[in-house]
Amino acid sequence: MGPKRLERLKHVFWAGAISLVLATLTLLTPIDQFVWMAQSRIVSQPASGDIVFISSEQDLTAPDRPEGRRALTQLLRRLDEAGARAAYIDGVFDRPTNPVTDDDLNTALRQFSGRAFLVQNVRTGLNGKSARNRSIPAIADGVQQVGGHLYKNFMGYAWDTVYVVEHGESELPSLAAHLAGIEGKPGQLFPISYNFSLDTIPSLTLSEVLSPDADLSELADKSIVVGSENRADGANFNIPGLTEVSPTLVHVLAAETLKTGQAGYLPAIWSALCLVLGLALASQITSAQKRRLGYAAMVLSVPVLIVVAAHLDIRTGFAHLMVMLAIFGGLRLRKSWAKSFALVDPETDLPTFAALEADREIAENVPAIIVARIHRFEQVRRTLPKELHSEYVLRITSRLKAATQDATIYLGQGHLIAWTIAEKEPALLLEHLEGLRALFSSPLMVGDQQVDVGITFGVDITPSPMVARRLASAVDVAEKTNETFEPIAIADSTSEEDLIWNISLQARIDAAMANGEIYLVYQPKVTVQTGEIVGVEALVRWKDPDKGHIPPDSFIRQCETAGRMSQLTKFVLEEACKAGKAFEAAGLHIPVAVNISATLVHERAIVQLVSKVLSNTDFDARRLTLEITETYRISNLEHAGHILEELSALGIKISMDDFGVGAASLEALLRLPFSELKVDRLFISQMAVDTKAEGIVRNVLQLGRDLRIIVVAEGVEDSRTLTKLRESGCLVAQGFAISRPVDIDSIIEFQKDSQSQMLTNMV
Repeated sequence: MGPKRLERLKHVFWAGAISLVLATLTLLTPIDQFVWMAQSRIVSQPASGDIVFISSEQDLTAPDRPEGRRALTQLLRRLDEAGARAAYIDGVFDRPTNPVTDDDLNTALRQFSGRAFLVQNVRTGLNGKSARNRSIPAIADGVQQVGGHLYKNFMGYAWDTVYVVEHGESELPSLAAHLAGIEGKPGQLFPISYNFSLDTIPSLTLSEVLSPDADLSELADKSIVVGSENRADGANFNIPGLTEVSPTLVHVLAAETLKTGQAGYLPAIWSALCLVLGLALASQITSAQKRRLGYAAMVLSVPVLIVVAAHLDIRTGFAHLMVMLAIFGGLRLRKSWAKSFALVDPETDLPTFAALEADREIAENVPAIIVARIHRFEQVRRTLPKELHSEYVLRITSRLKAATQDATIYLGQGHLIAWTIAEKEPALLLEHLEGLRALFSSPLMVGDQQVDVGITFGVDITPSPMVARRLASAVDVAEKTNETFEPIAIADSTSEEDLIWNISLQARIDAAMANGEIYLVYQPKVTVQTGEIVGVEALVRWKDPDKGHIPPDSFIRQCETAGRMSQLTKFVLEEACKAGKAFEAAGLHIPVAVNISATLVHERAIVQLVSKVLSNTDFDARRLTLEITETYRISNLEHAGHILEELSALGIKISMDDFGVGAASLEALLRLPFSELKVDRLFISQMAVDTKAEGIVRNVLQLGRDLRIIVVAEGVEDSRTLTKLRESGCLVAQGFAISRPVDIDSIIEFQKDSQSQMLTNMV
């Protein structure tokens, strides 16, 4: 699974987890209630018509109004005459009025031809405990009871009720269940549907029924529920579309819900799991267009589910689905915004390297990618006021655009700027970029200040559609450029296989040293006059079983990059000192030279490393020479001088390698304790054919004599050069004309031969 797909999957589960927590904390309840109210308006179904609601504007149970109880007594007798099947009085007569009135009401209830019921209310108090409220014996004796229990939430709605009303050890069928003729288990809930059209519920007022002219024939064989609109306990409810209605009407709606036989619950967890699964599957779709269609399907599924659930009269939670989609959408939008921000530099509004990598047109057309490195970029920014930082960058890009026509300029981190060009011929690219460098020879005006701009270029012209890799390649070579020696560099064309192998090279080095793939060879140093071996230089080699011989420069650079240079140096020192002991055992008491990277002479650790190796191998420090390579990489000559002095104090000779090229400077020769100079092969190889090269070599040899240090000529390729060196007074030389790098046994054999004959070429 790719990182992007994994990220999308994480967003799905984060959205699911957050919505689950919010739902558990009941923070989403208001949203669900608004959805349920909307559902009740989507569907409108007729009531059964079997239940008649008779309402009174006054509280019929009030003890200080006995006329209400007398009216109720009269109502029961009228209903009995009309042939009503049952009568339910939804009111609790918890206090007596005059005995005659209460007795008459009790008699009317007991003598009702159908069935008459009193409702016994059970309420849950603020302490969470239930309290029962029932009628006094004077009215309730001999009368059947049903339970009334509705939970009104903070919004004034009752969304479900029970089949059985429990209080202590007593159980009563609920008013709604008894009306519907449905039995249920104690503690079992059912939802109340508000989909019924109130117009289809037969409703009369008490005064209408008691009117002498009232036609009550339609009440025959009906269940009658009597309740007050304005109860003394103020326990009115809200229903969708109406507020402050009698709880009796809610009981009627609950009974109608049971009579339809289709009301039910869908546990919210199942719909949530389905949505999580759907989003997870959609998030793994590779095609962006199809993935968005999948997301759209998930979003549309919620309103569809709402409508379907409304028609099926199924209650479930929808808020967590909406919130889950909103959170997931927010996370994806945040990622998209972050990506869009990453595509545009906020200071200059120019596209960034991320935009270049994402450009499909570049991937399809495969132009050359050019990365410009702006030298001293941060130093200039530090000197400019903050408000001129973006202007500084825009001035640079404007000058680049003057020579790159319609090219889009992309900004990288700090000092890097990139663009593409169709031309891929190296010679023409070099000419074009040299022209660009010439444009920057004159300073920029930033604000009222003149700013000089140093610029160099890295170029990738490989035919790969992998823009990110090609851009990284151009950046890599651009970072290695310098204004003086190599202002323009073109990246090598490397196969994908070779690139992967090079990346893994660092991890292979330790194993290669352990199993003998990395080993040493030795090139003799001889006296020019006699051919006698006066020393050897240890050179590290690597022969990989698959790749064959790996160039030393390649894996040594990798060691430096990976911070493994000390380990490689320790290995080479140990092997070189062991070789020195082997030479000694063969009667060959000669110095051994080892190359030391200039990067290691910044820390005292090199002193400890060399000292430990000498101690472990018991090799004489006076026969060890350390050749310091690439002295231009020594950033602090004074500190390096102290380190080299400590090494010299051990008895070790210090040699300057590659003298005369790069930055192996006279300053380093002056300030560092060198006892040997090695003239670079650039001059040695040409001195037989170039008088200027010969003159340089002669002068370096004279410099050595003046400084009383040994001068070694390296890179002797032929006998003519060897003759020139002899004539110039050179004492020590090495090179292929003398011997290629060979193993220990060949050095010992060569020494035996040199004792009996003149210098011969071992090649």
